[in-house]
Amino acid sequence: MKQEKWRLGVEENRFPIDLLGKWLKVLLESIDESMDEKTKKEIMEKCGQACAIYHGDIDEIKLIKRKGENLEKILETMNQEELWCGKWIKKGNTITSVCEKCGCPFVRAEIIKPSPAFCYCSRGWVKSVFELVLAKPVKVNLEKAIGRGDEVCQFSIHDID
Repeated sequence: MKQEKWRLGVEENRFPIDLLGKWLKVLLESIDESMDEKTKKEIMEKCGQACAIYHGDIDEIKLIKRKGENLEKILETMNQEELWCGKWIKKGNTITSVCEKCGCPFVRAEIIKPSPAFCYCSRGWVKSVFELVLAKPVKVNLEKAIGRGDEVCQFSIHDID
């Protein structure tokens, strides 16, 4: 009985998800308000790396890579299997992607809304995936971000060869 009082009318099966959303909202607001950019990047990029691992994306990339395909074919397969919110395009020595909607599973499930700090999480996901794809450390640029008020998210990875 007592438990029902603090659910405040939320459906029983949605309660943990709603609570998680509120908890994450406070956490992300606190990160945005009280941490320097370097610390925000470090923390949120690690979260993105964890997402790539625990969401299963890293395992899918490993399977794609086992086929021994070249980079263009790997990107084509990634795009076909929709491992991301936008298409990956290789042009010269750069890979880019533009997402018209946030790619985060928490945002898509309406558990949280994108925020400036939260966008570094996606950067960590991209970094993890492309370090595996390219078998070397990569630098990921987050050029535009919905969580920062832009219309799209835009990522680029340079010096890929």
